[in-house]
Amino acid sequence: MSLRSFLLASFLSLLSTTCLGENRIANIHEGTNIAVALPPNGDTLVIDLIGQLWQFPLSGGAANPLTPSTAIARNPRFSPDGTFLVYQSEETSQWDLWLLDVEKGIQHQLTNTPHNEVEPDFSANGSSVVFSSNLAGSYDIWEINIESGNLTQLTSSSGKASFPSVSERGEIAYVNERNGRWSLELLRGEISTELFSRSYPLRAPSWRPGGGVIIFNERPNPGQSNLMMILLDTDPLTKTLTSGEDVFGFRPAWLSPGEFVYTADGGVWRRRLASTTRQAIQFFAGVTVTRPSYPRRTVDFDRPRSGAVAAEPYVIQVDRLFDGIRNQYRRHMDVHVDGQRITDVVTRGLKPLPSRVIDARGYTLIPGLIDLHTHTTNLPDERLGRAWLSYGVTTIREVETNPSQWEASSNRQPAWSANPRAGPRLILTAPVITQSDKPVIDLGSEFAVFQISRGQPEQFTSRSINNVRELGIPIFGQTLFPAARFGIDGLEHIGSTAERPYSLERSELNRSYQDIFSVLIETRTVVIPALVAFGGFQALVENDPAWARDNAYVRLFSPAERAQWEAPVDSREQLINLQRIVAQLIQAGGRVAAGSDSPTSPYGLGLHAELALLSEAGIPNDQILRLVTSGAALALGIERDLGTIEPGKLADFVVLSGNPLTRIQDSLRIEAVVKDGLWTARNELLAEP
Repeated sequence: MSLRSFLLASFLSLLSTTCLGENRIANIHEGTNIAVALPPNGDTLVIDLIGQLWQFPLSGGAANPLTPSTAIARNPRFSPDGTFLVYQSEETSQWDLWLLDVEKGIQHQLTNTPHNEVEPDFSANGSSVVFSSNLAGSYDIWEINIESGNLTQLTSSSGKASFPSVSERGEIAYVNERNGRWSLELLRGEISTELFSRSYPLRAPSWRPGGGVIIFNERPNPGQSNLMMILLDTDPLTKTLTSGEDVFGFRPAWLSPGEFVYTADGGVWRRRLASTTRQAIQFFAGVTVTRPSYPRRTVDFDRPRSGAVAAEPYVIQVDRLFDGIRNQYRRHMDVHVDGQRITDVVTRGLKPLPSRVIDARGYTLIPGLIDLHTHTTNLPDERLGRAWLSYGVTTIREVETNPSQWEASSNRQPAWSANPRAGPRLILTAPVITQSDKPVIDLGSEFAVFQISRGQPEQFTSRSINNVRELGIPIFGQTLFPAARFGIDGLEHIGSTAERPYSLERSELNRSYQDIFSVLIETRTVVIPALVAFGGFQALVENDPAWARDNAYVRLFSPAERAQWEAPVDSREQLINLQRIVAQLIQAGGRVAAGSDSPTSPYGLGLHAELALLSEAGIPNDQILRLVTSGAALALGIERDLGTIEPGKLADFVVLSGNPLTRIQDSLRIEAVVKDGLWTARNELLAEP
């Protein structure tokens, strides 16, 4: 099959599996964490953009796909004669090596083991491929003969060997990490020699043509990623080649002994060894993604209550009402409640009052808060429920991470639903399906969200998504790719730290570029950044100890629990860059919602900390309040019942003595919480039973 026919068939297959959505084109001119490969003739470049291999002229221009969107392809390297590309591919939760005949467009799987084979490079004569693998339990350098498939282990030292690079003379430079120290090592024959070592990460050596010089990546601190050169002499000499750039941790490619190509800051660059400047190589690509479009399932929140219910209709009279729609308060308002629901929202005095009137004049009323990302926990249900409600969180979405705790979550949901004072409304995420033959349709009505896990085969992903669409529930993904190609509703975080250095969503310096923003905007995917989980809560406590002295926090949690949440982190650079990403995404028109990632952060208080971190990032306070109320409800598909203060909606409110539109931390000045129409003073929630 020709390359053209192969890609056409793949595209038609993609279209056939995405009928419940709108196919759109994301125009991309930057890449996040991309690698580059250069053939011997030096006339084209290949990069691994959003998980596919793409080719474009060395002078820049339109990029054409070389691999289909049915698997993640990373780390391309050309054979010495330029005929083949070798790369690592993830179709399940592991990496294998593949070969691509560039002219014929034919792919061939080179390794197929239950282990990871990564970071390949061709041998000097092109007859074999060297790579890093944990085939023997720990990561060592291996070699596979292309024709016979025979495997040979080349190193067996302690540590974690990575990124082998083969010189024209057959020498192999690679990185080895042991006990928190990284070294650049040289393998000649069966003898490894240490060339250079540091107490911080090193990556991706690349030999200069003719040998004698190696370029590699170093990350001396969380906010710095440089290219280094080492001159192999009697006493090896090193030189820093770049400064102040977000250099991606992959091998550079050589145009000549004095000039190379590398990736950094979202782009592809040419640089001479003797120069302090770089030249951009521009590219652009059109990527097909899907914006979801499907009928949402209606969630029944009007279930019989075995616990307390509002005994009679009542009115809350409030001076400042933030309804979750407008960017300003509605002043001097009456909110009428009957049973679980709001019957009217009117200016004070326009409608006759019932016998029960709650005087909240001088106070602020906002919708009940929604936490879109929490995890199961061993905390007792009674204390956990009080903690959430005492912080005004009336709805949480729980992500399944520990199968042993799933039964407890399933029991907690109806218990909290039956008694509004027992805990928040619990939205359950279906357990991750790991077998493609398990029918998604049998998940049942107890689940309100489905999740696509990282590493699921893309063929399975597409079928799962279409089956879930028939259920009418939203789909969240652990990673943006490959799921965005078939249309997901939400993204957990912005890339997982466990993926590095292969994350497609964030670089080593925790920066995202135009490719990610473009896909998120075209698909309208809601991002839950959970800034608080990346050292955010600790940073707030360090800057303002009042966070650690919060009354509810001290009363609800033990000293040991608080100490764990307040433990200092090594660096704030990651948090600062993530805040910058979120601000850029919102400014570009992307969608963001709030999640605390508890128990990584304190239950309840962690969500307020997230709001403060979003405010630090420059997000307007009214927008922050909407993304934790109406925006979150929309992401979960429950906007008909929750997220705003309007007639017909469930009566979920938080009564504040402060002014969060002026100072977002005033969201913590909670006087009372209303869930399903039932008024509860905060002091009641903080009192031990």
